Amino acid sequence: MGLSQLTRGGPAAVTNALRRVLGVLWLADALVKILIPFGDRPGEQAYEQIMTAETGPPGFHHLLAWEARFFLAHPLLWWLPAAVELSIGVWLVTRPASRRAVAASGAWALVVWAAGEGLGGLTGGVSSVLTGYPGAALVYAVASAVLFPARRPRQDAASAAEAGIAGLWSRVAWLALWIGAALFTALPQTGQGGLVFMLFTNEQEAPGPLHSLDAAELRWLTVGHTTLVGIVVAVACLAVGFAVFLGVLPRLFLSLGVLVALAAWVAVQNLGGILTGSSTDVQTGPVLIMLALAFWPLSRARRWWAAAPAPTAPAPTAATAPSARRDEAPHAAARDPAG
Repeated sequence: MGLSQLTRGGPAAVTNALRRVLGVLWLADALVKILIPFGDRPGEQAYEQIMTAETGPPGFHHLLAWEARFFLAHPLLWWLPAAVELSIGVWLVTRPASRRAVAASGAWALVVWAAGEGLGGLTGGVSSVLTGYPGAALVYAVASAVLFPARRPRQDAASAAEAGIAGLWSRVAWLALWIGAALFTALPQTGQGGLVFMLFTNEQEAPGPLHSLDAAELRWLTVGHTTLVGIVVAVACLAVGFAVFLGVLPRLFLSLGVLVALAAWVAVQNLGGILTGSSTDVQTGPVLIMLALAFWPLSRARRWWAAAPAPTAPAPTAATAPSARRDEAPHAAARDPAG
């Protein structure tokens, strides 16, 4: 089905297509886990999980550290989350309009974000949209909430996201996501989890072309450009968030958001690390791009401050016109004294 045919089907058709894309992303995450169980390096994965846990809230890091050691001692259990994600992916691809499938997607995403990603590292204060803010699983949860089917289809919605259960208020989720991206990206990216640390780690594992790209970026960043990059990207994130929320040039700023997500996924996250055997999912880039497509205007985007159009009375039809004339006849006779 071509893009023009898809958009002619209205927001419902586009929303179903995007839910299928969400299902494909879950299938990709499951495939990464199946092909490279526990990253093929259980010790390194456990170490990284424990280091992520140390930045969590008091008490929470003990749970994550226990979980990492548990999977390290029982590596076959790594197939369990892969099986769950495989099931959700197949469910969404085959039944995209199922409210239960979308709800399962959002619920599992929150479990993965808390128990697998350690709240995306946000509690440690070192995160960036370039390095995977706010954790891929949380973006999956946002996408599931935005695309959750409404009980009554909104065929007049301006985008697929607004055709969902949240309607126009789905833009609030988009705004919150990108304000957070701006805030965390503008913070100093130093220490473990920061931009330089992630690039240095990726450089040791990346294949040829990506290794050269990481090395070139490190040389440029280590001469004092890290803060500059953070500020520029943070300003771009604010512009993307507020412009789409307000409905001002949404296509332009959604394209900017896609560019930021794609550049981060390729140049910093090394395609989510899937070529290095050190990743357990495809990271945030693809799902951020899918979320931007969910807000892509299918018709003229409504400004947030604009009043909703007043409903117009339906024009009289051929069936109602004669009865209207019959109703008017007695009134006309009463007004005519000669009658």
